[in-house]
Amino acid sequence: MTFPRPPAFRLLGILAVLIVALSATLLPTAYAQSSKAPLKIAMILWRGETNVEQGFRAYFDENNIPVDLTIHDVARDLSRVPAIIDQIRKDPPDLVYTWGTGITSSVVGKYDAVDPAKNITDLPVVYVMVSSPWKTGIAAPAGQSRPNVTGATHIAPLAAQINAIRAYRPMDKLGVVYNSREDNSVSNVADLTELGREMGFDVLAAPLGTDDEPSADDIAPAVAELARKGADILYIGPDNFIGNYRDTLTDAGFANGLAAFSATELEVRDGHAMLGLVSRYELVGRLAASKVEQILIGGISPADIPVETLDRFSYLIRLSSARKLKLYPPLSLLDYAEVIE
Repeated sequence: MTFPRPPAFRLLGILAVLIVALSATLLPTAYAQSSKAPLKIAMILWRGETNVEQGFRAYFDENNIPVDLTIHDVARDLSRVPAIIDQIRKDPPDLVYTWGTGITSSVVGKYDAVDPAKNITDLPVVYVMVSSPWKTGIAAPAGQSRPNVTGATHIAPLAAQINAIRAYRPMDKLGVVYNSREDNSVSNVADLTELGREMGFDVLAAPLGTDDEPSADDIAPAVAELARKGADILYIGPDNFIGNYRDTLTDAGFANGLAAFSATELEVRDGHAMLGLVSRYELVGRLAASKVEQILIGGISPADIPVETLDRFSYLIRLSSARKLKLYPPLSLLDYAEVIE
C-alpha cells in the first residue's frame, strides 16, 4: 500500500529541483570556461608589459578564464612589426592584442586602406592605448565598423583636460612639445588648437622631427622657447617619443618655471608632471580584456563591440613637483584628487 506524499515534502522536492536548475544556469561564464583550453592571445607590445597588461591578466585570473599569452615586444622599434605578423600567421592565435597607435596601425592598417598582404584581416584584434582611433583611421567613422577590429582607448575628453588644468591655475597659453612624426600627436595638437578657439586659449606648438628624426637634445630648447612666448603650462599628450623622454621635458620645465600637465598616467605617477587627468592603465587593460571575453567566449563579432574609453578618470597631483615650482593646488581639488608625493 502506498501513501500520498505530504504537500510540504512535495514542495521541498520541487524547490530542490529548481535550486539545482538555477545553479546550473547562474554559474558564471568564467567557471564554465575554466575547464576549456586556454585562450591563445598574441600580444604585440611597444615597450614590454605595463600596468595595462597587468590589468589585462588580472581580469582573466579573477574570472577564472585560462589564457595563453605570447608576448612580442617591438622594443620601441616599429620596423619589427612585419616580422611579428609573419610569425603570428605561421602559428595563428585566437586573437591579437596590440599596444599603441603605431603598432596597431601597422597591424590592422587604416580602415579604408587595408592591405591583406601586410595587415591582419583574418583574426580578431583588440587594441589598447590608441589615443585617437578615429582621427588616425584605425577606427571606422561613425555608422561604419571594422569586421575584425575593436579596442579600448584611454584619453579623457580634451575639454575635460582643459577644465582640469584651469581648476588648478589660470591658463591662456598651452605649450606643447610633440613628435611631428606620430599621427596620434599631430591629431591631438590639431584637436587642441580647434578646441582653443572654443574655450579661449592659444596652443603654442613646438613640433620636433620636422626635418629629421626627433632628438632628446631638441626638447630643452623647445621648452625654453615656449616659456619665452608666455606659455602658462606644458601639455604632455599621447606621444611615445615625449613619453620616453618625459623627465627631460619636465626638467626643462622646472628650469623655466613651467609645470607640466599630462593626459596619461605614467608621466605623473612615475614621472614629474605636476598634474594630470588620466585613465588608470590597469583599468584600461581590464576594459580590453572584457572585449576579448565578449569575442572569444561570447561569440560576438568585433564589428559589434564599440571602441570605448573609461567612463571615469583620475585627477592626479604630484606634490613634489608643486613644491619645486611653488604652485600649490587649491584646497578644493584635494577633495577628489589623488595626491602623489
